[in-house]
Amino acid sequence: MIGQSGEALTTFSSDASVVLTKTLPRRVNHWFHETNWNVRGALVCVAELALVAVSFLATASFFDGSSAGYMPPEMIIILLPLALVLRGIAFQFFEVCDRSFRHAGIADEIAIAKAVGTSSLLLYFISLLLKARVGVSLPGRLFLGDAVALFLLLSAFHFCARIYNYSSESLVKPASGARRVVIIGAGDAGASVLKELLDSPRSGIIPVALIDDDPTKKGTRICGVPVAGGVANLSDILFACQGSEVLICVPSATQSQRQRILATCLKCGVPVRTLPGLEELLTHRASTRDWRAVSIEEALQRDRFVPDRSLATELVGGKVVLVTGAGGSIGSELCRQIAAANPNRLVLIDKSENSLFYCHLGLGEAFPGLEITPILADVTDCHTMREVILREEPDFVFHAAAYKHVGMMELYPEQAIRNNVLGTQNVLMASVEAGVKTFVNVSTDKAVNPLCFMGLSKKLTELLVKEVAEQHGLRYMNVRFGNVAGSTGSVLRIFSERIRKGQPIRITDPQATRYCMSIPEAVSLILCAASIGKGGETFIFNMGTPVNIYELARALTLFAGVIPGEELPIQFTGLKEGEKINEELYEDWEVPEATPNPHVFRLVGTNPLTIEILPALQRLQRLLAEYDQSGLLECLDELVPSFARQRSHLSGSLAGFEDEKIAVIAP
Repeated sequence: MIGQSGEALTTFSSDASVVLTKTLPRRVNHWFHETNWNVRGALVCVAELALVAVSFLATASFFDGSSAGYMPPEMIIILLPLALVLRGIAFQFFEVCDRSFRHAGIADEIAIAKAVGTSSLLLYFISLLLKARVGVSLPGRLFLGDAVALFLLLSAFHFCARIYNYSSESLVKPASGARRVVIIGAGDAGASVLKELLDSPRSGIIPVALIDDDPTKKGTRICGVPVAGGVANLSDILFACQGSEVLICVPSATQSQRQRILATCLKCGVPVRTLPGLEELLTHRASTRDWRAVSIEEALQRDRFVPDRSLATELVGGKVVLVTGAGGSIGSELCRQIAAANPNRLVLIDKSENSLFYCHLGLGEAFPGLEITPILADVTDCHTMREVILREEPDFVFHAAAYKHVGMMELYPEQAIRNNVLGTQNVLMASVEAGVKTFVNVSTDKAVNPLCFMGLSKKLTELLVKEVAEQHGLRYMNVRFGNVAGSTGSVLRIFSERIRKGQPIRITDPQATRYCMSIPEAVSLILCAASIGKGGETFIFNMGTPVNIYELARALTLFAGVIPGEELPIQFTGLKEGEKINEELYEDWEVPEATPNPHVFRLVGTNPLTIEILPALQRLQRLLAEYDQSGLLECLDELVPSFARQRSHLSGSLAGFEDEKIAVIAP
């Protein structure tokens, strides 16, 4: 009887193998027959199949000795090869053999469960066919027990390397001088970073606590590290845990939430580093490789400004727009925002070949359908400016080309007048001749009660634009604002560069303050002012509260993960010629008047300085042509009597930038 049963089982096994082979999905068949096996893969496969045999035999032995049923040896001989074949196919289909042991995780567990579950179901159905065909009945508990045992064996096999690595790494003594960090954010990103840090004890970073404002997380532990409280308790938590640094790991935080977190960290006076925002992390998983210093814009703690895209489109959409200084910080952002507003054509003017090239290249890639004309030209070239503007016939001209570095213009005041004043005159008069409808001159707060040649030159350009606008009845106007964060050569950019290089930060005076805003915000408000202006006005922007430069330098240092005064010195150099302690946005006789845009103000009032600027510029041009520097300075004093002319003889060298006496301070 048993022999006949064995023959029937053998025949059925052969038939079942043929059926399975013929019905294998093409994808499984390809993987099973054509996979390029390496040595590691082969060893893993052999080991896993060995576990399949161990699990099956152990389960069969258990049931053999129990009252649950009896499995004949012939059944074992038939089902064991089938189990090896089916589970081997399932392992390949669900890529169980190809998975990294060192980084085993939930995804690997799910793949193992799918492979074991699928193959176990197939084995169970085969047993049902066996029952119908040869009368041999096997309990379902046998297959369930085999599946559970195999799942546990494979899980242990796949996780053994990770368990061993974790155990060995946990015995490693942290490096001397390791930083004790507090992680803000106990969400997915924070937990991911925490795990990486715990897996890398040699990194020199020891996570000691997590902080999260979710009250349900307080008191819980993630990987053994406690969630100690909310952001408001940061100071107490740092003291209790002896934390020396903060890692901000909340990529989904809003602007206001990030500002609150940064302000709290700044009060605690500890170094801070942060993960990028959510948008920057959409394409890759958060990790310690993503840590960066807090951006300059974030360090300013300004409320986020959302530009009105429809206003820009309504202003310049379908128009021809010309931008001078297109390769500069303000000019290039002007070009980007204007290009996004769908103009008919965009004309770029800059005298720097490199800056113009990259500006044109970037715009061409971002806006392939827009006609963009790059023109390599100098605004001081009167004939070229006239020829270009008459040929291009722009509807709008945004004049951003200017020399702006105070120290450099103190050394070369004649260049400040030639480039900033006479260059503006060239562009302005060519625009009048070409019938340009709107002209916007980009000015600076240093034009208010100027003490430097750069500020004086910009004040003269404001007077020039106002005079021409009133004479010709044109929509020509000035926009005036303070420092922009991140612009080339700005004090904030210099601070960031010196911090990155580990060089001491140099500040003129501990009481010095400056108005600051981001470049995109400034440019957006320039476009707003252009839509409001009627002609002859000067507009200023809501710059917020002036920022103390010393405090800002400390904040940038801390937000770069460095302790100011200890790891990076801060030095006081004293004010240079032409520099002020505090900048101003408008003069005493100017009164800010509200406009339809709450961030833009129109200045009204009567200027006590009554001069005709156009005739005066002819004299300045003549003095420049004659290289008469003393005559030039006398002329400037006559034009603006309030201008402080008490300054050293210009040496024509950069020696003035090096201070003989530098005060170094502690934090």
